This record gives sequence, C-alpha cells and structure tokens, in this order.
Amino acid sequence: MTNDITAKELRDMADAVDVANAVAAGRIEYLDEPAELPAPPESEPMVMRGMRLPVSLDQQVRAAAAAAGLSFSAMIREWIELGLAEIEDDQTIPLSALRRAIAHVAQTGHAA
Repeated sequence: MTNDITAKELRDMADAVDVANAVAAGRIEYLDEPAELPAPPESEPMVMRGMRLPVSLDQQVRAAAAAAGLSFSAMIREWIELGLAEIEDDQTIPLSALRRAIAHVAQTGHAA
C-alpha cells in the first residue's frame, strides 16, 4: 500500500510546520484581547463561469457595458437577471438594470 499525499496535503503540512516553528521561536504572540473580525461581505459570493462568444458579440457587450458605466461582468449579470425575471414573473431586479434595458430599447429599437 502506498501513501499517496496530495499537493494540498503537503502544503498544509508545510504550513503546520511553519506555524510550529514560529511558535517555538516566539514569533507568534497570543493576546487575551478580542480580535477584530472582518466585516461581512456586502454581496453574495461570486463564482467564475467561462463562456465563448463570437468576437462581434463580445465587442457589442463591451460597448454596451462601457456606455452603461459597468464592467463586462456586471453587464452580463444584469442581463442574466433580466432574462430570469422574464421567466419568473415575481422575481425582483435592480431598478438600474430595468432603466438601462428601457434606455437600450429606446436607443436601438430592440431588446438586448
């Protein structure tokens, strides 16, 4: 039987050895004071998704995002939210996304 250790397990062991060495050398100081915790995130955690777009479509999305003052990702998220809202009638969407959609239709004559 072999002892297969993953790269993550090796890194974790190395980290544990580093911490043990730091404690032994007195480089880590423990205080009885309460620690300050970081503020909770203001938004839901994001996941990364890859997608393939034709060059011309990518350019159109980037131009629309720039015109709206949004990042490419924020524009795609808003369009996905709008599309999902059409599927689920009772879903709420940001008012800013709705305004941008109306402005887009008014400027181009068709929905995004």
